[in-house]
Amino acid sequence: MLDITRRQAKLVELMARNEKYMPAKYYANRLNISQRTIFNDLKGLEEVFNRLEIEIHRKPNQGIKLHGEPAAVQRMIYQLEGTLETPNYSSLERQIVIFRRLFMEGQTVTYQSLSLDLYISTTSIIKDINRIRKFMDDEVRLVSDIKGTRIHGEEITIQKTVKRFAYYLIEQKVHNFTLASYAEILEPLFTKNILDTVYKTMDELVSVLDLNISEQYLKSFFISLLILTERAYRGYHLTTMPDVKFDGAVLTNYPLAVQISHRISSSLSFNFNELEHQHISNQLFAHRIEAKLSNKYIKNILSEDISQIIDQVSKAINIDLTTDDKLYNALIYHMFPMIYRLKSNINIYNPLLGEIKSNYGVLFRILWYVLEDFEKKYEIKLTDDDVAFITIHFRVAIERKEQMSKVLIVCQTGLVTSDLIMNRIKSLLPASVDLRLVAKSQLNNEDLSEVDFIISSVQLEDITQPIVYVSPLVSDEELIGIYSTYLKHSSTQRKREESKLNSETISNYFNDRYIFLQENVTTKEECLDTLIDVLEKDGVVKKDFKTSVFEREKLGNTMVKNWVAVPHALSSMANETRIAIMTTKKPIKWNDDYCVSLIILLAVAEKDVVNIRKLLGKLYEIIYTLEKIYGSKLIMSFEQPEELITLFQDKSTIS
Repeated sequence: MLDITRRQAKLVELMARNEKYMPAKYYANRLNISQRTIFNDLKGLEEVFNRLEIEIHRKPNQGIKLHGEPAAVQRMIYQLEGTLETPNYSSLERQIVIFRRLFMEGQTVTYQSLSLDLYISTTSIIKDINRIRKFMDDEVRLVSDIKGTRIHGEEITIQKTVKRFAYYLIEQKVHNFTLASYAEILEPLFTKNILDTVYKTMDELVSVLDLNISEQYLKSFFISLLILTERAYRGYHLTTMPDVKFDGAVLTNYPLAVQISHRISSSLSFNFNELEHQHISNQLFAHRIEAKLSNKYIKNILSEDISQIIDQVSKAINIDLTTDDKLYNALIYHMFPMIYRLKSNINIYNPLLGEIKSNYGVLFRILWYVLEDFEKKYEIKLTDDDVAFITIHFRVAIERKEQMSKVLIVCQTGLVTSDLIMNRIKSLLPASVDLRLVAKSQLNNEDLSEVDFIISSVQLEDITQPIVYVSPLVSDEELIGIYSTYLKHSSTQRKREESKLNSETISNYFNDRYIFLQENVTTKEECLDTLIDVLEKDGVVKKDFKTSVFEREKLGNTMVKNWVAVPHALSSMANETRIAIMTTKKPIKWNDDYCVSLIILLAVAEKDVVNIRKLLGKLYEIIYTLEKIYGSKLIMSFEQPEELITLFQDKSTIS
């Protein structure tokens, strides 16, 4: 008998039965150990191999294989018999092994190989597989051909099957009350380091959660997160998701979801995709899991700063968020680790950055200005990704505070026509507008009391709400009418009507001296130098304004549309508030991916930060509307500064 461990004996047996080169990961998965342990065991077996005249051959990108005379290999297997007692697997243990290979590792298995590995007849293997089928719904199938048997289905449904099987394992145990007991029960199904990482992440999460969260919810979330991690780590990523609207309350958990995924992926050295970030966020919401900081020490450190930020943003957007405890707690929980992360030069990518800047661009840039003092105090530099995460928290708080605009689209029953109308209108109105499509025959069943206005392709009678009639294809002129009605009648617009800047106030920020039209510049640097030099010369900005602008450009993309950039500096760098504008004869490269032809440089003095929302809102409103109707052609055709100033002053331009 060979003097080796049972694990080493099993490794040798597996290698002896494989005539092909196999990667170390294959053996690690079969034995549920790490690849490092595989190599350590092989090194420890060198003396045994030498004595039996057997070698380990290695081939790059192929793996490892036992090499020796067949008689020598057979002699070694014979000597292993004393070490390798035939295991007596229970039915449940066999099902775990089979399920793990099919659903966790994505293997193609054969009844014969399973029979050899599990020391049982193929008849028993068939019974075990039929038992596993009971956890599968119609959308997940076992496909068999000459290569073997494997699973087939969408990843999201495969993970649901795994969760059913996981609960089946848990139900077999009498004592399954704690999260730790769940982890112990599920250990045979999952990779050890993945299980340990997810459990540790959950342990950290629990320390900052609201104490009223049900333990059953936490256990269910743990299982879902564990399954998602195991499958994603092995390269099986989500490609589809249930049609869940990704905003509002669900969006509240998105920064926490990214933080959880970053904690796991950085430990395991792989990346979740964007759908998986959203899936974690949805799971947090579905399990009623919310972060609530209970550490009074941390609260005392940040309390004054967070309250000040909320107060300043409230004044800038003219919506009082100072009594929103959910916003306060969410910001403290998010921003405390953010400080230390940034001081450690660790940045987290925000997959929703582009969407946030596009849909909530005004709020995004207000936060850039408001967070200046926070940056200075803690000596950090916020990236676009960080500001976007904070923007999410404020956006959700705003939605809690104000009524969402609701618009009804009425069509005949033709689905094709309805889709055409819906798609055109979706691209026009902000993402925050709640659009609902109904057939004319169902209109009488609708509660119209909270509908701001109706868009209809059919004639309607006895309706008191404003109606915009459109053709099935929705012409550009009809789009203008829809947007005009939105500005006039939407809930959000009505609430903010009193906050609009009047023409006289806007005039204070514009001066034809700072407007350059159809300039023949070729680089971003040349453009910014031209704009900033004249502001410096007139004493509008301080000496370090230019440095601040270029530092801001390094931190993130200041584009708001594919043809418009809005660079800016710290408010402390401006003596007065001014808007400098340049259009270029030819688009100039602004970043690695896009070129711009309209540059709006903002110099905002500290005393005017409170008005920045109204100023940015007016600028963005015109830019977005003109692009939808005219593209960039109208502004790019201007030859006199007065034309541009009049455009930004004249409310009738877009209403």
